[in-house]
Amino acid sequence: MSAQSQLLEARRLAQLLLSATELSKEIFAEIAREVRVPVQVARALCLIEGPTSMSELASKFTCDKSYISPLAEQMEEMGLLERVPGVDRRKKLLELTPLGLTAQTQLEAQIALRSPVMVSLTPTERETLEQLLAKLS
Repeated sequence: MSAQSQLLEARRLAQLLLSATELSKEIFAEIAREVRVPVQVARALCLIEGPTSMSELASKFTCDKSYISPLAEQMEEMGLLERVPGVDRRKKLLELTPLGLTAQTQLEAQIALRSPVMVSLTPTERETLEQLLAKLS
């Protein structure tokens, strides 16, 4: 394969990845609006599994921990989470409230129904995509 054809292939694949990502982001934003939460709050709701430290959430968000504090505060004000003592009582954990769990369930149900990956691909294709994305990551 020539360098020129490799470049064209790389561009084509990059464009397809970007298009798929943008479509997924648009659908996710639409779902977040329907659940009446900001997109970043929706992302956090999808990432919190049980009591979660701010460091864990920052790692899942791939962001600095300083970003999580105001986000947690916003979610707390919205009644979606509460800060609970961890094993080490000096550290607080983020835990979804019943309202937060309901919003999380609504988000996840809509994502499963409307995500391009879930809608457009067969279970076998999704498994292959997962393997390929894991390899790229």
